[in-house]
Order: sequence, then structure tokens, then C-alpha cells
Amino acid sequence: MRMRKITVTGVAGFCFVSVLTLGTVAGIAWADDERTLDQKATAINKASTSPKLDEARAQALAKQFNVPESQVTDLRNKKMGWGEITISLAMAQHLATTSKTPLTTDQALTKIEQLRSEKMGWGKIAKDLGFKLGPVVSTVDRGERAIHTADREAREERAEKVEHAEKAQGPEKMERLERMERPERVERPERPERPGR
Repeated sequence: MRMRKITVTGVAGFCFVSVLTLGTVAGIAWADDERTLDQKATAINKASTSPKLDEARAQALAKQFNVPESQVTDLRNKKMGWGEITISLAMAQHLATTSKTPLTTDQALTKIEQLRSEKMGWGKIAKDLGFKLGPVVSTVDRGERAIHTADREAREERAEKVEHAEKAQGPEKMERLERMERPERVERPERPERPGR
């Protein structure tokens, strides 16, 4: 009889330890996902910026997350970094699709901005809203690639314009150089007049 009691206690103890271990593993995964998001935000924010690049990034994120470009620009005007904007849009998109109550991406974004203004981390926000960060990390990866692609395309476009402008100015410069390099016309001495003519 005592042996059965130990066995039952042993199984119950094993189940408790298993649940405790799974909870710890989930907590570690959660922390890793949040740390990954913070690292991605930092990496995205480190990229150089200019008005032309900002415009290209806003267009890329608007297309990626299916929101109006003006919404991305509004977030940027709120002094949010490109990384934070990307994460916020990814979380809003995920919340809108997984929420039990119907939410638009705009409503979900407002909710996330509100929680973020209360100094909540990404992990805490996700936990409070009832979803995991893993899918958000994947979506942020796609957003980060969209930003890098937009940056590269904007730089290539700028380089093409500069090259085109240089080529357009090229023949004019060459013509001016040729004119400058030509020796001046040497005056010929006057011919003496021949007598009898």
C-alpha cells in the first residue's frame, strides 16, 4: 500500500516538475523573443537616414503591413524609431488577426501605443494582449528586409540620377575643354605687296 502511495506521489511530483520546467522554458523563450525584438529594433535604427530614405521606408512598411503611408509617417512624427515602428505594426497586425473581439489594425495599433506609452516592454504587451512573440518576430524579420530593400533601391536610384546628371554634363564639359585647349590662331605676317600689282 505504501508503495502505491509513493508511486502516486512520484507521478504527481513528476507532473509538477514537468509543468514547472515547461513554464521555465516558455519564460526563457519569451525573454529570448523580446531580446530578439529589441536587437532588431536597434539594428534597424542604426541604419543611416535621410528624407529620401525615410520616404522609401514609409512606403515599404505601408506596403508590408497594408496600412496607409500616412499612418507610418504619423508614427515617425511621434519620434518613434524605424525599429519601434516596425515592431508596433507587426504586433498590431498580429493582434488584429488573433483577437477574439474584432479589431482593425488601426485599433490594435492604438492599443499597443497606449501600452507602450505606459513603459511596457514588448513581451509584457504581448502577454497582456494574449499572444506569443514568435510570430511577431517573423513578421518583424519581413519588415526589416522590406526596409533594407527600400534603402538599397533608394540609394541605387540616387546613384543612377547622379550618373545620369554627370553624363548629361559630360559633352558640354568636353566641348568647353576642347575650346580652351585649342591653340590660339596665329596671325600670319602680312605679305608684302608686290610691285606691279
